Amino acid sequence: MPDIPALGVGITYSAAIEPLLQSRPELFPVVEIEPQTTWIRTPGAAAEYRVKDEVLTHLAALPGRKLVHSVGTPVGGSVRPAPAQLALLRDAVRIFGAPWASDHLSFNQTPDYATGFFLPPRQTPEGVATATRSIRDLQAALPVPIAVETGVSYLKPRDDELPDGEFVRRVVEAADCGLLLDLHNVFTNALNRRQPIDDFLASIPLDRVWEMHLAGGMEVDGFWLDAHSGAIPDALYAIAERIIPRLPNLGAIIFEIFPSFVPEVGLDLVAAQMQRLHALWALRRRPDGDRRASPPLAVTSPRADAPSPPAWEQALGALVTGQRPDHRIGEELRIDPGVGIVRGLIHEFRASMIVGTLRLTSRLIMLALGTAAFRTILADYWSKVPPQSYGTLEAAAFGDYLRRLDLKVPYLAKVLEFGEAALATLTDDTLRIVQFEFEPLPVLRALSEGRLPDQASTPGKFEIELTPDAPAPLADIGREQMPAAVPFH
Repeated sequence: MPDIPALGVGITYSAAIEPLLQSRPELFPVVEIEPQTTWIRTPGAAAEYRVKDEVLTHLAALPGRKLVHSVGTPVGGSVRPAPAQLALLRDAVRIFGAPWASDHLSFNQTPDYATGFFLPPRQTPEGVATATRSIRDLQAALPVPIAVETGVSYLKPRDDELPDGEFVRRVVEAADCGLLLDLHNVFTNALNRRQPIDDFLASIPLDRVWEMHLAGGMEVDGFWLDAHSGAIPDALYAIAERIIPRLPNLGAIIFEIFPSFVPEVGLDLVAAQMQRLHALWALRRRPDGDRRASPPLAVTSPRADAPSPPAWEQALGALVTGQRPDHRIGEELRIDPGVGIVRGLIHEFRASMIVGTLRLTSRLIMLALGTAAFRTILADYWSKVPPQSYGTLEAAAFGDYLRRLDLKVPYLAKVLEFGEAALATLTDDTLRIVQFEFEPLPVLRALSEGRLPDQASTPGKFEIELTPDAPAPLADIGREQMPAAVPFH
């Protein structure tokens, strides 16, 4: 067992919480960074990804120790981590001086496409072996110890799978790795009628818990969602109070909140949650640790026709992305209400990427045709195009789809071209010029202010030069606060 330093409490980094990081650094002994959120995907270039030095320098200078939490190399599936991502993760660990790194005991990729969401792995002995291989790939690539995060499953428990806690235990013991106990994930699973939280905690090796995540959630359609939407529920906080003294190697407690919820709940709430985490940290590491023996492993006899991990991944991935599964397990999973919940979450996330990257294009369509029509367009797009792993790729795919759709919306073609050019310049730092047959600034300004442009724009020949340091000519284009997603509930 590696010697895990006691770092303290912290938060997952986003620009939305940076004012609090700077004004009250004492609240944040730790900042956890998700490296993939700082990478720029560059399809067709010699290097698959770009990382801007100024971004890394800025993050490294933030208050507190840094942890690296990968969101692109999950270890629960049969698709092995991409070498290009492993190389950049190794750089991130070095630059940020992280004493350990972590990723998810889930999968988000099939051999053919990305799923756009972390999905639960196949919880069988074969699934344990599959996850162990992926963890060992990560261990071999990185110079620090690895912890894997307990995931969320919105699916009903199955009689051909290991219980959640036992699956986690088997994986971390087989891979000889650490555990990131996302207590809100376990809480979510319990509320959604998977394994009771005390049964889960009794099954896992508590001495392998190096890190804990806490967050808020919400109820939607009878499910509790791991939404990272605000305050830690009191019931969850009480569970944390009980379990933390039993974690002899706990090195950090991290609060998670999605950036889109920060303006809604306010920085004062974030500060209050950090103070609660400090109170939890004071409960850690009872001198003798937890010496209770783990229960013996259950003896399992898998069904002869049980699906393999790759078949499970293909079937579940197809269902949640709106495709037709080609395996028997797909017919069993199709009737699980959790599949519909995940599909809706994927749609929300894809909508947020499109609205976030093609802001003015999305706004023009909603202003011209209405929000309901925009939802219909998105639903048709989702039925035809699988999820993309990066916002820039989702924007490019949606732009191609819009051109084929050929909507009769004034200015749409040029507003889309302008948005795509601005994204491309942000990606490769190359100067671009977009030419217009009408005066563009009144049109772009109206959209940035939430107004439908006047259709009597001055005709003529105009152009806008997009440079890497100022890809948009108006101060608020590309930096305005837009809704995180079109509301689908």
